[in-house]
Amino acid sequence: MRNCIAAMALTMGFVTGFVGVAQAVDPPKTLSTLIKEVTIYADRARVTRVGALDIAGADSQVVVTGLPGWIDQESVRVTLSPASRGRILDVTTETTFLATATKERVRLAEAAVLEVADKLAEINDERRVLQAEIKQLEAVRAFSVAKLPRDMAARPVKPRAFGETIDFVSTRLRKIHAAVRVLNKHTRELQPELARRKRARADLQMEAKLQQSQVTVGLSGAGRAKLILTYLTPGASWEPVAELRTQKGKTATLVQYASVVQTTGEDWVGAKLSFSTQRPGETLAVPAAQALLVGGGGRGLGNVMQRMGASFDRAQVAYSQQNELVVRSNASWSTNVKRQRSVQTRAIASFRKLRKRGTTAHFVARASRAVRASGKPVRVPIAEGAFDLKSRLVAVPEVSLNAVRTAQLVNTTGQAILPGKAALFADGAFVGKTELDFVAPGESFSVFLGVDDGIKLERTLDRTRSSIDRGRKRTDLTVSYRISARNLSKRPITVDLTDRVPVVQDDDIDLDDLVIPEHAKRHRDGLVKWRATLAPGAEMTWRIEYELEYPTGLAARPTPPAQKRRRGGRPEPSRMLYDDIKQLESAF
Repeated sequence: MRNCIAAMALTMGFVTGFVGVAQAVDPPKTLSTLIKEVTIYADRARVTRVGALDIAGADSQVVVTGLPGWIDQESVRVTLSPASRGRILDVTTETTFLATATKERVRLAEAAVLEVADKLAEINDERRVLQAEIKQLEAVRAFSVAKLPRDMAARPVKPRAFGETIDFVSTRLRKIHAAVRVLNKHTRELQPELARRKRARADLQMEAKLQQSQVTVGLSGAGRAKLILTYLTPGASWEPVAELRTQKGKTATLVQYASVVQTTGEDWVGAKLSFSTQRPGETLAVPAAQALLVGGGGRGLGNVMQRMGASFDRAQVAYSQQNELVVRSNASWSTNVKRQRSVQTRAIASFRKLRKRGTTAHFVARASRAVRASGKPVRVPIAEGAFDLKSRLVAVPEVSLNAVRTAQLVNTTGQAILPGKAALFADGAFVGKTELDFVAPGESFSVFLGVDDGIKLERTLDRTRSSIDRGRKRTDLTVSYRISARNLSKRPITVDLTDRVPVVQDDDIDLDDLVIPEHAKRHRDGLVKWRATLAPGAEMTWRIEYELEYPTGLAARPTPPAQKRRRGGRPEPSRMLYDDIKQLESAF
């Protein structure tokens, strides 16, 4: 893996044109740089390298080597700090092969493999000779044993002569088997060495195809300065995750993390990390509107973005091709790349939704983390906020007989809360996971805090008060639901309950004799909501009752195509009512 990562750090690129006027200069000096800043986006990273140098003379050159070959060459930017110390004359990005003296090194590696392979072939040849001799000796022994009874019947046989033959065969066989064991030992010793030399040969063969990028900068001026180099690279992504911790049901702390994963070929150690939901390609050019020429074949506003994305598309292709080469010699690397791409796919989809809202977010890491090019996720804290919370116990018995504790919060952090998975902790205990939606600064939001086992809920159809009277033209359906809640805890519990009654939007249907719990509120969408406080051990019961009169066979009518779905994919309210009636009829 170490060789694989090192190889991946140096790969393919394209030659860019000169910026400025190219001049004849002395051979460039190699400039040592360190990664100081990295901004991670959904599908790439912007890397900033810094190196100190002494500018001496009107014409000098420095070169930054060892960059990933798949960097987006059109994104390369070079600046000097302070700018008064010198001027940048030209910038050139080019590629070189990772392996030096490739043919000679590969030839030597091939010879090293053949050397061990020949030794193993020699051993195998000797082993076959010994095995043939073993078969011959075994045949001699078998022949002697079979011949002995015939000789004894025909003439006197000297036991000494027979014994000498057997002893000779046994002695020779012992020596041969000992020699075979030595050969087997040599084979075991040489096989790991052969495997090692084959890996070395494969690495060199891969290096012969892998490339690295280097940036050459022409300078003029005098004095000590810092050269700042930035570029975009594929192979990096991040997604937001969070932890929400509540204390005694009164306060909540939300910590947001960036789960970052990268296979760029460069380790980010000691760098300042930041994370953005923005598309970097959308900020690299000054936007300019063009004429709207209907039918005239004029250029559209999307042309700028298409041109901007072309160079990074080439970088993505190079990244994929080079990783395919690496996987051939290190199959486990495929898992790392797949993990990175999986995160990238989710992040692109999530951040695209934010952009549709006209919203982007930028976060700076709150703590230093080393993010290595291993494809393994690293959690980096990016935001933290403390909130006062209002806890509520919510129950919808028709949907679930579990009462759920929720918290109503207001985002007072001044920074957006990003959508993603959140782990929930109540008084230090892990209670589960939930999904957070995007919450802008100042917006309120609700979060799930777990199931409250202190309350038992029931919702049943009371058949003694429900009936169906189906006539030839009209059907009367009387429905009565019994809803109950029991407090199993030793403390008072207040619960917000929700149920529903029909909403009639069809002139053929009549709704009568509606009964809902006392003090309950009936909303226009048919939802019925009320609040109840139960003393320890107490139980309360409520009823939802109504009578529907509708044409017989209404639930069996085919649904008109225009009524099946409305915008957003939800059924029309009248269709929903028909389905409810059908289910109620089935219950009887």
